[in-house]
Amino acid sequence: MANADSRPPRILLNMAVDVLNKREIEYLNSEYAWRVSAAGAAPVLCPSIERPGLIESLLDVADGVLWIGGRDYDPRCYGEEPHPETNMTRMRPNFDLVFARAALRRELPILGICAGCQLLNIVTGGKLIQHLDNAEAHRGGTTHEATVTATGFFSRALGAGPGSRVTVNSYHHQAVDPANLGTGIRVTGVAFDGSVEAVELPGERMVLGVQFHPERMDDLGPGIFSLLAAEARKGMRGE
Repeated sequence: MANADSRPPRILLNMAVDVLNKREIEYLNSEYAWRVSAAGAAPVLCPSIERPGLIESLLDVADGVLWIGGRDYDPRCYGEEPHPETNMTRMRPNFDLVFARAALRRELPILGICAGCQLLNIVTGGKLIQHLDNAEAHRGGTTHEATVTATGFFSRALGAGPGSRVTVNSYHHQAVDPANLGTGIRVTGVAFDGSVEAVELPGERMVLGVQFHPERMDDLGPGIFSLLAAEARKGMRGE
């Protein structure tokens, strides 16, 4: 068996759920796995089976966690009724809540992407803006400017200090509500319109959420995934 010094860190990813040919399937967009592996880590897929024992067993062998993007989460999980524009078609949404809370209890580095960023705020007790006033400016893969607003893992991943501006992609219509942040959550990046682009928990452990999709970006993606892999390796060595 490979020891911790010779094997790559294992990054545990949740999966999307849909129906194909009248059968429920679980799948992962390949970009996530490609970026994890390009950073020198091994992607490990976590099926959406809401069994705490299974989740804990998979977390036992994980060195880091990635929460992928996807459709909207049911706003009733943060105490609100659905907005008319909220997409209520996400399948097995409760699994992600259970998985995320279990991961947060561990000392594992975490990266949340798009809906995964929103998930971080939800499971720490926060809420979302269910539909941005200028949602069309954020949908369909459009690009826009974002600003680093504080030092942290976001600024480290980009190699850019507070006040630095970068161009990000955009595939969303919801966002973390800055007036209803989860416990301990701080905003470390904002979009051109002031909407939240990055959030994280303070401390030595990486718990970072980004609203954009770095797995689809050749400029910003490598730095973000490399930091996740590096933080996972640190945990393997007990640092």
